[in-house]
Amino acid sequence: MAEPVLEVHDLRVTFDTEGGLVPAVDGIDFSVAAGQTLAIVGESGSGKSVSSAAVMGILPSNAEVKGEVLLDGRELVGLPSDELRKIRGNDIALVFQDALSALNPYYTVGWQVAEAYRLHHDVSKKAAFQRAIELLDKVGIPDAARRAKSYPHEFSGGMRQRVVIAMALVNDPRVLIADEPTTALDVTVQAQIMQLLADVQEEFGTALVLISHDLGVVAEVADDVLVMYAGRAAERGTVRDLFHRAAHPYSLGLLGAMPRIDVPPRPRLTTIPGSPPSPGSIKTGCPFQPRCAYTERVGERCITERPELTPRPGEGDHEAACHLGRRPEAVV
Repeated sequence: MAEPVLEVHDLRVTFDTEGGLVPAVDGIDFSVAAGQTLAIVGESGSGKSVSSAAVMGILPSNAEVKGEVLLDGRELVGLPSDELRKIRGNDIALVFQDALSALNPYYTVGWQVAEAYRLHHDVSKKAAFQRAIELLDKVGIPDAARRAKSYPHEFSGGMRQRVVIAMALVNDPRVLIADEPTTALDVTVQAQIMQLLADVQEEFGTALVLISHDLGVVAEVADDVLVMYAGRAAERGTVRDLFHRAAHPYSLGLLGAMPRIDVPPRPRLTTIPGSPPSPGSIKTGCPFQPRCAYTERVGERCITERPELTPRPGEGDHEAACHLGRRPEAVV
């Protein structure tokens, strides 16, 4: 198995708010090797984006980050800001989910891509702008030399997303984190963006961390999957483990809520009752137990004892944080 480029161990993120300390991420672990794709999935508020921001070192000042984030063996947590700036955007880059907000409306897209390149290379403005044109062309912007002089509002949503990807790739990073890169895009453009990321990954051997709530996209592109719930890891394994041997009731609920064409039609999609808990509101037991159909079968243990990720017998590295001693049935 290839050595991981990015390793995250026992990552914890706590926000100091007026209402007290709020744990947004509570001890997650993951790794991704060159050329591989790790998908992090879960509902809104599960801690997916906070985890990626913690890895990048771009959380606000009221956030406290603990644990290990290793990039090619180098610890990133606790690095001084000037050292992080040398790494961020160069060795590890982030594609934001809202391209319009990520781009500055005052500058042309070519200027912004070129500026990301000049931050890490001692080159002239002309050379940097030429590099920007090359990247815009590579990500599929038609007539890149001319469009590089256009402003973000002059692009469609899909084209803006391509610009943000070009900005992230301009320095040939070892790791690319894509935070829901297809949000608010139509299905055709979604497929184009995901194919673009796959092409880039194949050409440069980039390690990709894909944050998404779209299990259809995950099934298509991911090698490994981390399912998050309430800031914790609910399940971890290969994409085949998740789609064929889901071991956590929450994972099964997510799969049941997804329309499928490979099974007989169902009168209704599965729904997960209730809503995700507020961060830190569940002090003991399994955070999913208020919404889980198996709580009564397992008993008091779900309420009093926090489940840890446990290997599934005979299933390699497949792990689930559930007290249920067997694979759940096709209900939540």
